[in-house]
Amino acid sequence: MTPLHRSLRLHVAPLFLAFAAAGVLAGCAQQGTSTRAGSPAASAGGGARPAYSAGITETDLRTRLFIFADDSMEGRAVGTPGHDRALAYITAELTRLEITPKGEQGYEQRVPIERRVPGDASKRDTIWSRNLIAVIEGSDPVLKNEYVAVGAHSDHVGIARRPVDHDSVRAFNRAAWEATGRDANSRGPTAAQRSAIRVNVDSLRALRAPRLDSINNGADDDGSGSMALLEIAEAFATSATKPRRSILLVWHTGEEVGLNGSEWFMDHPTVPREQIVAQVNIDMIGRGSAKDVAGGGDNYLTVLGPKRLSSQLDQWVRDVNQRQPRPFALDYQFDADGHPQQFYCRSDHYHYARYGVPIAFFFTSIHEDYHQVTDEPQYIEYPKYARVTQYLYDLTTFVANQPQRPVVDQPKPDPAGRCRQ
Repeated sequence: MTPLHRSLRLHVAPLFLAFAAAGVLAGCAQQGTSTRAGSPAASAGGGARPAYSAGITETDLRTRLFIFADDSMEGRAVGTPGHDRALAYITAELTRLEITPKGEQGYEQRVPIERRVPGDASKRDTIWSRNLIAVIEGSDPVLKNEYVAVGAHSDHVGIARRPVDHDSVRAFNRAAWEATGRDANSRGPTAAQRSAIRVNVDSLRALRAPRLDSINNGADDDGSGSMALLEIAEAFATSATKPRRSILLVWHTGEEVGLNGSEWFMDHPTVPREQIVAQVNIDMIGRGSAKDVAGGGDNYLTVLGPKRLSSQLDQWVRDVNQRQPRPFALDYQFDADGHPQQFYCRSDHYHYARYGVPIAFFFTSIHEDYHQVTDEPQYIEYPKYARVTQYLYDLTTFVANQPQRPVVDQPKPDPAGRCRQ
């Protein structure tokens, strides 16, 4: 998920600055810690193709995420070779599954991204990245011309400027997160709390040498969404019964630098824009336990946006949840008008909503590893991750099978306007 950008102000304290001030920066290496001996990513590196199940499984999600958030992807910063490798993995899987490409050239849609020139903030240039777009054709001869879109973002924030001691960072951020009540709205620990945490971290560091890490692997943000989307794609592709409407699968690029990929796609859609009946956005769905979030747990899941355009879609979100073997406790707190976090404006669904497409955005909230080198696949809650993914597959199927598209009964925003939660 992108930080608050443009004129919006971030209310979560930047804990990286806190641990930097606490003196836990060290060394000058770029190694990370996500590839473990015997991990799926390590095995894949030997040339063996992992075996995947047709349905949505915890094992598949774990295997995929250890590959996608591996150190070899170098944090998937937009336009980098590491991001290209991550996109190549998704493309290879879509090809293997024989899912129909829906980009401008195969699965790809080129996206221009303006950026500051490294070393000269006064100048800007344009780099090119790619959305990946595919479609599962619907089974109804008429409704297959309409689309339920499901999306995630493939990029992350890349390599940190300076390497840090992975374990010290995680210990400091965990303690700081606890000190602020595991609250995404907190402004961070007090100076006294930071001092006390520093003493404890220093004592831990005295016990062993640092393990240097500078790769922001982005396992939860948004490796979890990207690989859930790939599992959902596989489940639809291998199912004998296809939903009535077509399923539009979009891995957006550039979310972390300003929602570029989703903005470009909706301004230059590869299917008729008016035929997209709804969009399900998946961003950070791999955490949300009680130790991550105040009020979190196995059933915690945050929802934003469905009622902003369609009270009917909001009701479908609730109805499909209640039909799950273990329904989630859906948390709408961040969807409140004027919420300081402005999450509604901070992920790719917004660019669908600005054109009047009803959306539902799912995530499991901010945690202490958000935008840190410690956002790694070994910290994901895989049983819950699999349950959330299955629920989103079921919701997508339900929407795709309805005789009518969700009714838009709320005012549509101005497509050229500015997002306001």
